[in-house]
Amino acid sequence: MVHTRFRKPAPGLEQIVRFYVQREVKIRGEAVVHPVPARAAALIEFNFGDPLEVLDLQQRAQRRSPTAVVVGPQTYRRIEMQLRGTVESFVIMFQPDGLHRLITIPVCDLTDRDYEAHSVLGAFISQTRQRLGNSKSFEESARLVDELLLRRAHRSTGFDGISAAANRIIRSGGRVGIRALADGSGLGIRQFERRFLRAVGMRPKLFGRIARFEAALESKARFVTRSWTRVAHDFGYYDQMHMVHDFAEFTGGTPTEALAELETVFVEPIKTIRSGRPATDAIGNSLLIL
Repeated sequence: MVHTRFRKPAPGLEQIVRFYVQREVKIRGEAVVHPVPARAAALIEFNFGDPLEVLDLQQRAQRRSPTAVVVGPQTYRRIEMQLRGTVESFVIMFQPDGLHRLITIPVCDLTDRDYEAHSVLGAFISQTRQRLGNSKSFEESARLVDELLLRRAHRSTGFDGISAAANRIIRSGGRVGIRALADGSGLGIRQFERRFLRAVGMRPKLFGRIARFEAALESKARFVTRSWTRVAHDFGYYDQMHMVHDFAEFTGGTPTEALAELETVFVEPIKTIRSGRPATDAIGNSLLIL
């Protein structure tokens, strides 16, 4: 059994944090594979309970994830998690430049990598994990992290043209021109691309492709009767094969395979969405791509 819940951050953090996720795993026997496809933003995950196993798909080597890990943006399916035993995790999913604004390191140094979080963020991680370990509920955990992040947010860099451009790409599902974004930021195209790479972790064109892939998969997950041809058209792909090519690059498989893996891991959220019942913890674009 994998139980997943989502929650918005507190007012004042929306420009830094996209949403929080709690994952509860209780699985005996064969592990459930949790795919990690290309993903447009960084995250920090705190794990409690049994060790979380991670399979490195390039090296075909299995390792244990640290109890607190910072994962940069992903440009391809580099790893997958093996869910088994009893695990509870709390995830901070950042806005595209949210982590950069909190710690000011170049996010491109984290792209397609993961690190033990204390080595990147120091005492903040130890303090946060200790408080989360004493928390009695997801709501309490979210409030605690809100409090800690709001303190750091007061010292963070401000919302600027790069922040606005990245958010616009996400909101549009990748359907916006890079030249228009650079013009809107008041920067020349080369300076815009350099600053975007530093703050977001990848060049804006690749970021837009990943944002479009996320949005297309999210759309199909929500509206299962909608054909893949319709999805390709809705999100501005040249044709269905163009979309299939992007899915192969970002997930290692076909669109149908990517959807099936999503349905295996996010059973409850997808059922709620498809039933038409109000989903009070639904957060917007691409909340299922974790």
